[in-house]
Amino acid sequence: MDLGIKGKVALVFGGSKGIGLGCAHEFAREGCLTVIAARTQATIDAAVAEVEAAGGRAVGVSADCTTKEGIARAVQAATDAFGPPDILIFNVDSGPKGPFLEVDDDTFAAANNNNVMAFRWAVQAVFPHMKAKGWGRILTIGTNSVKAPHRKLQRAAQNTYRVGALALSKTLSAELGPHGVTVNTLGTGAIATPQFREVFTKIAEAKGQSYEEHIAERVSEWPVQRMGTPEDMAAAAAFLCSDRAGFITGQVLIVDGGNLEVLQ
Repeated sequence: MDLGIKGKVALVFGGSKGIGLGCAHEFAREGCLTVIAARTQATIDAAVAEVEAAGGRAVGVSADCTTKEGIARAVQAATDAFGPPDILIFNVDSGPKGPFLEVDDDTFAAANNNNVMAFRWAVQAVFPHMKAKGWGRILTIGTNSVKAPHRKLQRAAQNTYRVGALALSKTLSAELGPHGVTVNTLGTGAIATPQFREVFTKIAEAKGQSYEEHIAERVSEWPVQRMGTPEDMAAAAAFLCSDRAGFITGQVLIVDGGNLEVLQ
């Protein structure tokens, strides 16, 4: 299937590992000019090398995309290398974690900054070019907790502001749609990334299990009985950012193997 995005400039926040790196590979395979923005130069360099070794065109930029300055830096690097971004993958750390009764105001403020304010700044930075071209795709990598807030994970602030980001995405879809720009969200389930393994290794140890034992127990209860992969997320991201998905906006697509037991 031709997704119609060959030659488009795709800017991927958090693109040096995990889901972001999966997206960088996928967009490069589709012929996009891919820009990987992350914080650590060593992982950026490794990611760019991977994408180029697979035949793609990519550049990297060290930028903290939870800050207005870092976002501006990433957008400028994309513009200097290939041109202003046509596609934005908003994939950033959701902020410090913890239960409501233990976290302080700074934790909630950080979650608001990373999930809502940084998303606002990113859209402000890329929209003028998209508006001028009459075409653009903005996609947030979110979580399935926007449908069913985490109970087993201590994510009070994230449960709050991930939903805030989703509400902003829905609002933006109405404002930006007349200009040919779609705005959607991918909700992650259990995706096999280094960060997921780190978190769930601790959970498994607390239960007296190995990581492998714990995951086998979890996935046995799901309709699709395996962990998700960055490639699963990236395939969905590429479609939602394609020419073929031009009539899909303001939506959240949950990629979790059917784990959530909700209708809406």
